[in-house]
Amino acid sequence: MKTVQSWSYPRYLPLHEKARMRAPYICRIAPCANGFEFDFTDSVSDAKYNLIWRVRDSEEFRVLALDSHSGKVEGLESGRDYAFRVEREDGVSSTERLVRTGDVPGVVVTYLHPDDEEYAFSGRYLCSPSLIRLENGDLLASMDVYAGGAPQNLTLIYVSHDDGATWEHRSELFPCFWGKMFLAGGALYMLGCSTEYGDVLIGRSDDGGKSWTNPTVLLRGGCHARQVGWHRAPMPVLIKDGRIMTDVQYGAWSEKVFCDAVLSAPADSDLLCAENWVCTELFDAREHISPLPEKIWGGIEGNVIETPDGKIIDFLRFADKTALVLNYDPHDPEAEPTLDKVIDFPATASKFNIVFDDVTKKYYAIVSYAIDEPQTKRNLLSLICSPDLIKWELCEHLIDRRYDDIKEVGFQYVDFFIEGEDILYLCRTATNGANSFHNSNFTTFHRVKNFREVQK
Repeated sequence: MKTVQSWSYPRYLPLHEKARMRAPYICRIAPCANGFEFDFTDSVSDAKYNLIWRVRDSEEFRVLALDSHSGKVEGLESGRDYAFRVEREDGVSSTERLVRTGDVPGVVVTYLHPDDEEYAFSGRYLCSPSLIRLENGDLLASMDVYAGGAPQNLTLIYVSHDDGATWEHRSELFPCFWGKMFLAGGALYMLGCSTEYGDVLIGRSDDGGKSWTNPTVLLRGGCHARQVGWHRAPMPVLIKDGRIMTDVQYGAWSEKVFCDAVLSAPADSDLLCAENWVCTELFDAREHISPLPEKIWGGIEGNVIETPDGKIIDFLRFADKTALVLNYDPHDPEAEPTLDKVIDFPATASKFNIVFDDVTKKYYAIVSYAIDEPQTKRNLLSLICSPDLIKWELCEHLIDRRYDDIKEVGFQYVDFFIEGEDILYLCRTATNGANSFHNSNFTTFHRVKNFREVQK
């Protein structure tokens, strides 16, 4: 057996799963109202395959011959669970996968039923969406597979060649959690963690996300979800005045502490060389803000962004209807960020990205919008904007499920960018039988057309 040569895999499996490695792999599932689509890969060439499917918990199987490495089943009952597998002509079968039919907003990039054990070595739910447009025109979407107390260390990557209308499996990264893809110097990078509160890692792809270099460790973290370590999300990476900057935290929910920091490097340096990166000293909100909101131990998931007057700030999720703003000095990149202000912000406690629009000279964010009646959590996804990063106003509600159970439905952790007249975004979506609003079963792609025309 060879030693590890890269960060990426066509399919990652624990090494002792030899039988599964030799079998077909269902790499993408996309439910719809009355059916589902799927794609699979296989290490065997020119084989024939059958789809074998049934209503979940039924013993009656149906068989359908497949003429390609994808398939579609139609005419099913909406809102019902089905089980299916792909069997090669030699009798070797994929693992049995689960799918629940039903409508979902947007285009399904991929789906994971909460009882599906395909990725149990990492988790059971889909999280941390990251979306990017490559220089060749392709769209790449990534997300990790997580569950509380699970290893949480697998990232799935999908590609679209037609502006998000269809998606296909591209590669998998292990270990990778909370990953954000970005472009720098014409190259594609992924910045993430090895696991929850683990090491901060960076790797590069030179072929559009098919293969990735071995990752470089930038910061050493912890090795357990109940111990402090590095925390982040797919937050924006700012390249400004020759420097790459992004937000990180050090802490853990279990230890009731999150200290904030900015990680940076010269933009023209070798980003895979750890010596080129530095991190600020840690800002501990407990030392600067009193009293802190209940059950809040610091800001998390911050946006490093330039203000209208040319300063660099870290704009962080803090509490319901509240954001934390820290000052950062890129000319003294190891200095501790300083407290700027705590401001009103019309979002519930959920991650958001902020993007500056060169046309309107406004800042845009897609947030889990906060209203009191009916009380929302993450079931109302909205586009908001601000001229100054202080006063925010509603542009429009993008996905409005405010009258659904806040414990069961969530549209959250959106990653997005502005392209021409439109906004393209990727969403962590929990609906139609998700484990909970938080434990998502979909990653969905969306487009907001002519977004500048919908401002209130």
